[in-house]
Amino acid sequence: MLTRKSGKIFFLYALILFFLCSLPFVSKVIPSQSGDLNCTARAIMHFEDTVTETVNANVHFRFGDRGKGSLVVEGYSDSKAGWLYLQRYVQFDYTSERVSGYERHYQVHSWSSTKSSIDESPDVLFDYFMREMSDSHDELLIKVEKLSYRTVLLSSINSPLFVCALSDK
Repeated sequence: MLTRKSGKIFFLYALILFFLCSLPFVSKVIPSQSGDLNCTARAIMHFEDTVTETVNANVHFRFGDRGKGSLVVEGYSDSKAGWLYLQRYVQFDYTSERVSGYERHYQVHSWSSTKSSIDESPDVLFDYFMREMSDSHDELLIKVEKLSYRTVLLSSINSPLFVCALSDK
């Protein structure tokens, strides 16, 4: 009788310990309720003239609280003007919807971009870059799908955009 009771108590303690240990993992796997997301991706895009019109950059995505987000694109552009530094800041408004435990949709409504003072790249290449992301629409639906503990896939209506490494807040 005593052994049976102590076995139940041991099981109860083990179950409580399991739940306490799994909490940090569950909080990383399931996106937050508010939709906050910070991640960084590598982007290499070729445009009409694939030899001289490219963007090779890191893209930092931030979907913050209260429907405000930002995008920082920093790297280099290659065009007839040469290999030039690129650094652009994009501010946007969005709404978010959780589709499942591993997928969330972000509807980006309006955005505006500014050029850093050290950015020498042609505006037309950055405009191409943004047009490719938005599929030539004013609004952009970004689907975020969890790939692993530290990565997500960001995709648009037509194609995958980026494999993005999650950042700590």
